[in-house]
Amino acid sequence: MLLARTDPPILHHGVLKEVATMFDMPVRTCQKIWHKGQAGGFDGLKDKRPKNSGRKKIEISPDAIKNVELHQRTTLKDLAGALGVKKSTLHNRFKEGCFRRHSNDIKYTLTDENMKARVKYCLSMLRETSEGEKSFDPMYNIMYIDEKWFYRTRRNQKYYLVNDEQRPRRSVKSKNFIEKVMFLTVITRPRFDSEGKCIFDGKIGIFPFTYVEPAQRNSRNRPRGINCAHTYIYKGFPLWHFIMLTSLYLQEHWLLRQ
Repeated sequence: MLLARTDPPILHHGVLKEVATMFDMPVRTCQKIWHKGQAGGFDGLKDKRPKNSGRKKIEISPDAIKNVELHQRTTLKDLAGALGVKKSTLHNRFKEGCFRRHSNDIKYTLTDENMKARVKYCLSMLRETSEGEKSFDPMYNIMYIDEKWFYRTRRNQKYYLVNDEQRPRRSVKSKNFIEKVMFLTVITRPRFDSEGKCIFDGKIGIFPFTYVEPAQRNSRNRPRGINCAHTYIYKGFPLWHFIMLTSLYLQEHWLLRQ
């Protein structure tokens, strides 16, 4: 590029700047290349460093990683200590894809009877269509019920306040034993019409395991007669009562939506 725009040994005005802009490099670098070429020709532009120069790449064998115990492979620091290499070197090999990170979840210990029961349950969901083919039950008549505990408040809570606003005060009797409330959540499979539009999202409701009654006696926290919310004790509580209420709730709201 430089030789094509010169009258040896004079370089045209503005060529260095144009070439530097084209190759996204400093003008000073283009000047050095031009002077080296004028002084020594193409041999002057060759790299004088030996071919095997520079820091050598530290290779990590996959077999060496496999030989390390699993409890020593939970963090890069532990794995680097077991392999005898630096953590930065191990991290570079990780970015190059030499090994991967895996999130392992614990599995249930299933016996032969457990696996047979699961297969039997799956087979019980098979239905025969009008054409004589087998298909799985769409499970539109099944509700999924589960309970969940929620703390009344968190031990540490973040808020965004203006500069002249006072800090909110939250208090409990014990920070180690914060009150909890149980909720019963009921969902089912969503419904869609022929055009793919959702007509029922499947969210039936969430019901608290609480009841409100007047306080029986005075205390330092509240006087007698004030309504207080209490949590049901789950053990021995008639769960079927909530299931019946859920069924009535579903029927009522489904008819209203229809």
